[in-house]
Amino acid sequence: MLGGHQSRKQFKQLFLGSAIFLGLVFILPFGVFAEETNSPPLTLPEAVKIALENGNEMKKVQFDLQQSELNYKKTKADLLLAPSVLSDLSNETALLVAQRNYEITRSNQIQVVEEAYYNILKLQRSVVLAQDNINRSQKQLENVKAKYSLGMVAQIDVISAEYELSKAQSDLLNAESNLQIAKMNFNQLLGKDLNSPVDLASELIFNPSNIDLKESVEYALKHRLEIKKAEDEVVLKTKEVQVNTNDYTPVISQQLSHIGLQISLVNLENIKNSIQVELKQNYEVLRTAERAVPLQEKSLTRANEYLKIAEARYDAGVITSIELIDARNEAFQAENAYLQAVFDYNVAKSKFYNSLGMSLEERMKVFYEEGSETVRQKKEAGEETESSTD
Repeated sequence: MLGGHQSRKQFKQLFLGSAIFLGLVFILPFGVFAEETNSPPLTLPEAVKIALENGNEMKKVQFDLQQSELNYKKTKADLLLAPSVLSDLSNETALLVAQRNYEITRSNQIQVVEEAYYNILKLQRSVVLAQDNINRSQKQLENVKAKYSLGMVAQIDVISAEYELSKAQSDLLNAESNLQIAKMNFNQLLGKDLNSPVDLASELIFNPSNIDLKESVEYALKHRLEIKKAEDEVVLKTKEVQVNTNDYTPVISQQLSHIGLQISLVNLENIKNSIQVELKQNYEVLRTAERAVPLQEKSLTRANEYLKIAEARYDAGVITSIELIDARNEAFQAENAYLQAVFDYNVAKSKFYNSLGMSLEERMKVFYEEGSETVRQKKEAGEETESSTD
């Protein structure tokens, strides 16, 4: 009896231990998964900061900068044995150029991440529109089949409805594929695993800008890193002229240094002019994109009204199902055209801000200000809807 009691006791302990172990095995993965899925959606400023800290592109230029810093130290040590004013200046400039290149890449990367962020928002909406189009096409096919069974429509109507459903399903597959690729590209920019889940906090909206071109040009001429880089070159060439202007330097060397200075000055002027042209171009692209959004919105409104009329006329037996399909296709295309217009505007605004030469801190400030403005506009729109409903 005692032996049987001990056996039952050991069995209970073994069973309890196994249950706890299995519970941990099954619970832990779900806990980890829940932790991943419950992470807050990623805002645009957060995405930019992650990319600048962990992105492979930034890692590469960071290594390039570190390499330049080591070369600078090595050359500095070598010059202790064989001092040379010009070599020292050249060494200083090489390091400064590397630092400028790092800063320029950092600035450009902000725009790259921003555009990738907007692209995902656009494609996510494209998937929703494609799914809605499938639902409409499915209902249309069921409707046409029902009428065909009663002899109210021809077989061509059924064939057309089936074709439209197949086309809508293909559009959805294409949209989902494009979205998956866009997310992989986004993860690559952020230095994450390519298949990591992507959950974004924002929506793709139209928020008109208030930009003064003259002030923007003045700002860019003060802050663009390309100009500062060219100015550094002028400083170096000026010092070379000063060092070579003496009775001990050959005349040809003095003339070459003077020509080098003139070349650097011309290059500086060209860069300033090019930046002004770039700003003007980006400004016009932005304004064109800004004008296109309201136009596409009106086109969408018109297409939806035509669709309502077409549906009513179809129910009344005035038009064929093929004509109704055409009206629905126009509405679907208008929805996508409006979405593309909003995307183009946001990208154009991003490129314009990037051409100003803003620092990361200033660009983050713009992100947050635009985000706050968006929240305010949504709140006001909601209050207007509620008041009109009341």
